[in-house]
Amino acid sequence: MKLPPQDLAQGPSLVLVGIDHRHAPLELREQVSLGSGEVGDALARLRDHEALEEAYLLSTCNRTEVYALPRDEEAAYRAVVDEIFDARAPGIERQGRLYVKWHGEAASHLLSVACGLESMVLGEPEILGQVKQAAAAADAGQALGPVLRRLLRAAQDSGSRSRSETEISAGAVSFGYAAVELARNIFSRLETTRVLLVGAGDISRQVARNLEERGVQELWVTNRGSERAESLVQEFPRARIVPFENRGRHLAEVDMAVISTSADEPIITRADAAKAASRHGDRPLLLVDLSVPRNIATEVRSLENVFLHDVDSLQHLIQRNLKRRREALPQVRDIVEQELGHYYSWFQGRHAEPVVVRLQKQAEALRRQEVETSLKAFPESTHPDLHRLTRSIVRKLLHHPSSHLRREAPTAEHLDWVKDLFRLDDEEPK
Repeated sequence: MKLPPQDLAQGPSLVLVGIDHRHAPLELREQVSLGSGEVGDALARLRDHEALEEAYLLSTCNRTEVYALPRDEEAAYRAVVDEIFDARAPGIERQGRLYVKWHGEAASHLLSVACGLESMVLGEPEILGQVKQAAAAADAGQALGPVLRRLLRAAQDSGSRSRSETEISAGAVSFGYAAVELARNIFSRLETTRVLLVGAGDISRQVARNLEERGVQELWVTNRGSERAESLVQEFPRARIVPFENRGRHLAEVDMAVISTSADEPIITRADAAKAASRHGDRPLLLVDLSVPRNIATEVRSLENVFLHDVDSLQHLIQRNLKRRREALPQVRDIVEQELGHYYSWFQGRHAEPVVVRLQKQAEALRRQEVETSLKAFPESTHPDLHRLTRSIVRKLLHHPSSHLRREAPTAEHLDWVKDLFRLDDEEPK
């Protein structure tokens, strides 16, 4: 492995070794993916390795990445590859599936991941929560130190700001979420909306997950085979199974139905939808057909107060939302650069912090001593105001030199000069 040039003017030495959806197929990603019960042991092995000072591990369905603060860069890289990747997928390094990033590039990558810029679906919201969960696991496993802990704070701030200040996560960009977005546009409260899922495959699971996250309480599932329906209900305990042959009758009892089956002809006819609509009265009925070929008769579109959407109409919505997300990219990249700047400023000021603290403590001790010796000359009622006034003066006098020391990454020689200038002796002020 060829090590990068040592360019650490701004930040610390970092190494990132990872694999993701861009570099490897699902079969290989599955091999190296770590479940929640495995992360603790993996972090412990990294934490105890003499070549690593700090470590952070992020493992999702689309990526497994290790970020490390190395004591020895080459040995740290070797430890991460051997302990996390090659141990689970022998020969993965030789296949060229791993990517390696160093120093500032590694830091920038983590912030981009937290913002959803590296996700399979641009701006996906789940990744920020996964970054936070992985940070909590690394903290609990005592694998984090000050450098990675501060970098993770910058990553989480970047992700949160991107979602609140830009449209990087705006709108639905999956069929499952698009179906839920349609429902939110039609029904005032999803919590009181009754939903029927016809089919129990992956798409239905995606819809169910999004509905559950948005508070839907009544979820019915029907499928030709009971086994898949029962499996879905195990994952979503609020759901209940209804007979497949009664799907037409149940259509009249729900507000929304999502159909995703492998049938090669419509399983919801115009007559089924008309009967359901007549029983609905003034309440709208939303039908979402995610099947190919379509499973809802196209004649349903002519029914009053029935809203029918299929894959094509949802695809139009998804593409419109993706355009909004892509337009937000420059803003998100600006946020990443801003948060990286805060992180670098923090790192550059780390060595100066003890001197800054000593300077502020000494100034406070001198202020307090001088005020206490003079208080007798002033009415007792003015004593609190005198303390507030003098504290404010000291803070303002020290603000610029303190900020300058933290920002400019002074050398040891410069810090010694500051200590001598302000007579900061080894005995800390009380």
